[in-house]
Amino acid sequence: MSEGTNKKLLSFWDMMSISLGQIIGTGVVILTGISISMTGYGSPWAFVFALAIVAIPTICIAALGSAVPSTGGNYTYVRDLLGSRTSFLFLALLIAGQVILAGFAIGFADYAEAIYPGLNLKMVAAGIMVLCFGANLLGIKTAARFQSVMVLILVVSLVIYILSGFGHVEDYSHYSNTDEIFPNGFGGFFAAAFLLRLSLIGSEFISEFGDEMENPGKTIPLVMGLSLLLVVILYVGIAIVATGVLPLDQIQGENLAVTAKIVFSPTVYYAFIGGGIMISLVTSLNAIFAWCTRGLYMATEDGWLPMKLAVKNKYGTPYIYLTLFFVVGITPILTGMSLSYVSILGNAVGAIFGLFPVVALFNLSNRKPEAYKNAPFRLPIWATKLFPVLAVVIYGYGIYSSWDFIGNTGWTLLAGYVVIVVIYIILRSPHVKALQKN
Repeated sequence: MSEGTNKKLLSFWDMMSISLGQIIGTGVVILTGISISMTGYGSPWAFVFALAIVAIPTICIAALGSAVPSTGGNYTYVRDLLGSRTSFLFLALLIAGQVILAGFAIGFADYAEAIYPGLNLKMVAAGIMVLCFGANLLGIKTAARFQSVMVLILVVSLVIYILSGFGHVEDYSHYSNTDEIFPNGFGGFFAAAFLLRLSLIGSEFISEFGDEMENPGKTIPLVMGLSLLLVVILYVGIAIVATGVLPLDQIQGENLAVTAKIVFSPTVYYAFIGGGIMISLVTSLNAIFAWCTRGLYMATEDGWLPMKLAVKNKYGTPYIYLTLFFVVGITPILTGMSLSYVSILGNAVGAIFGLFPVVALFNLSNRKPEAYKNAPFRLPIWATKLFPVLAVVIYGYGIYSSWDFIGNTGWTLLAGYVVIVVIYIILRSPHVKALQKN
């Protein structure tokens, strides 16, 4: 690897800010109201249950990150434990899944329009995309500092919302009444929790910085676990305020702005929307840009892509690859895709490529026994076999539940994309094999 790739640039707190920024995004600001319509006062508990759903795949990635930390972490895990061809397919799906970038930008524009009616939403969404793209062109350290400031503002804003809102909640007995927690039965509760799972994914991608952080073997599982715990506590507080301030029929399907108008004065309300809600979407957008090129850079070194595509600017950023993700993210905006469609499509594709590194854990103890033995965070052998299977069941359900909404056209386009990638893999494989022999 290049010298720039191996430099230790990121501290524990840098990784915490990136992880928190990646997790806190569209989930809490958009999905909370939808979950309330599904499970009523069970919404706070659904966030806790969502943590249990996310926990198994996250533990799998944490165990891999602790045993074999490296830049391009998930790509590297798939390559070394499932095979080089599979790793490039994983990477191609990861690129496609970053249409979710558009979701954060469109959500930002929607909230901006709530403060300043009449804005051109497409222009605002494209503008914030360009801002985060530009910040990451200036290098990962600059982007991490940008991220730290935004996450601090975000967390403070949401904590103020919670503390201010608690004073308006008059009856907490709803949250211990099983009839009100499961108004649509356990099925409705589980469906809400699975939806809220989307608000908790993201911490696993810090493994992409394995070679660029201090003490990765301990930092990766610690940051993943701690950031998830902090976010769940934050989300539970938000859900209590969202369900406790107004009658349920006034908040079902709505976003946090509805209760924020009751909790805050007009001045504070606008500050909350701008400093909390909109910042949360920017942090998620920026965090993806911060890690997304790692796998492509590794694939280039493996021979799957021409080396000239991995050229870096003076800040050490592989700008061609970063631009590729920028194009993937801005295309749904320019073509007029809706926020809900972009979010569900991005999540479904994310569930597919997310299975690859999780399943890779199955082979860790066999193919890298020394790395498994020396890992600071080591799972029992049985867990490395069982957890990936459970993750497949969880993610499989998520993909199935998204099928009708995405529609046949979306799935057909994705299938066509996969066919093209597979053909490319077949044609490029001789070059990769020849490179490996040398």
